[in-house]
Amino acid sequence: MKATVAVLCFLAAAVCVIALLPESVCRAPHATTIRAETAREMWYFDNSTNKCVSYVGCGTGLNDFGSAKCCKDSCPYGEFRTNSFFFSFNADNKIN
Repeated sequence: MKATVAVLCFLAAAVCVIALLPESVCRAPHATTIRAETAREMWYFDNSTNKCVSYVGCGTGLNDFGSAKCCKDSCPYGEFRTNSFFFSFNADNKIN
């Protein structure tokens, strides 16, 4: 049983890592949709900053990911960045 769970966890992680998307998909325009009952923290690759950015929404496009790790693994064309709603913060927690 433990071996089965370990294999399933490994496969789930491998799917995220192996899912390298073509750069054209990562650089596609990001659509934003929000439905209060299904909104959650999502991640997308921001073409203008070359970074993975968090947002609160529903994740309806190809350039939407459920975690920062999946975004970075699928779109390794830039660097990671945290975004909080409409403000982005630098390493010193100051608004950019």
